Amino acid sequence: MANKKNIAFLLSLISDGGGIGRVTSLISNELYKLEHYNIHIISYVKSETNFYLWNQNLTYHFLREDQIPMKKGIFKASKVLRNVITKNKIDILVSCGQIVGPLGVCGSLFKNTKLIYWSHTSFKGASKKQFRMFNEHFTALFSNYLVSLTKADEINYKKETFAKKVIQIYNPIDSRIENLPRNYDETTNKIISVGRLQFEKYFEIITQVMPIILKSYPETEWHIYGSGGYKEKLENLINKNNLEGKVILKGQTNKLYELYPKYSIMVMTSRYEGFPMSLLEGLAFNLPLVSFDVLTGPNEIIREEINGYLIQPFDVEEMANKIISLLKNPEKMREFSNNNRQYIQEYSTSLVLKKWQYLLDII
Repeated sequence: MANKKNIAFLLSLISDGGGIGRVTSLISNELYKLEHYNIHIISYVKSETNFYLWNQNLTYHFLREDQIPMKKGIFKASKVLRNVITKNKIDILVSCGQIVGPLGVCGSLFKNTKLIYWSHTSFKGASKKQFRMFNEHFTALFSNYLVSLTKADEINYKKETFAKKVIQIYNPIDSRIENLPRNYDETTNKIISVGRLQFEKYFEIITQVMPIILKSYPETEWHIYGSGGYKEKLENLINKNNLEGKVILKGQTNKLYELYPKYSIMVMTSRYEGFPMSLLEGLAFNLPLVSFDVLTGPNEIIREEINGYLIQPFDVEEMANKIISLLKNPEKMREFSNNNRQYIQEYSTSLVLKKWQYLLDII
């Protein structure tokens, strides 16, 4: 097809087990199918491993061989990025997340390439570290468009940054889910949580919530899927609280879609979120949802007492009691599960893709 636009997505690491890699792999693959675009994936660091099903027909570029921190490696990486942009005549560069935001600015500055900053976290809820806030404001200032994940952050970015134009686009439900069996079983007495084992996911609090649940439902298990630097800390807390075999770290997996139907409840414990893919997938697999009502994310997926519960952050007793109330009432779990179906279309791949195509065509 003539006159295809050359679109590049810039990430810190394509093998990252977090939500940025997952949603970028989904969006880039769907855009590739449209045949309107040549899709390039640019990773700051080279990696041989990959947790997601990246389309091998896309063009991949790696800016550095070593895993040097962005603060130290940005200048050399910017030079390589500028060469990649020039050589491949990149029309639009999408910086995926604040870590690579300034790198995207340095790589595209004074070129004909348009820059989109795709925020992947909560502007107000995330860490207020000086480095992160600089990245946010700096990238917003130089971007042609800023894409926020939530309606709440669309307002925040418009009010508190110098972003020229802000548009809100939800993360999509993976289109592959539509063709999978999504039968719900409220009888498993198993809870699932998914995310990287790191500070913001606050999985440590599970070791406070679970003992309360076990007093009423001793057969309950809580499985956590993900990898990260907090693994040892979580293992120590599990052992300290005698929760071996009850709170189980299941590790990283690319088979979540096969696993979701084995659970009765999905719980999110995060300190802050952008727009959580795992909670969205829980909705798609008709799981009742429970989450702390942090500033952005969960409250645009969970409708209180319709498909789940939003808990006052970070109330251990309330979260435990809400989970117990569901385990006690299978009819309520089934009701929440059924109610999820009416919201799926809001996050459908087709709808989200139309918004991305509109943005890429008007920029």
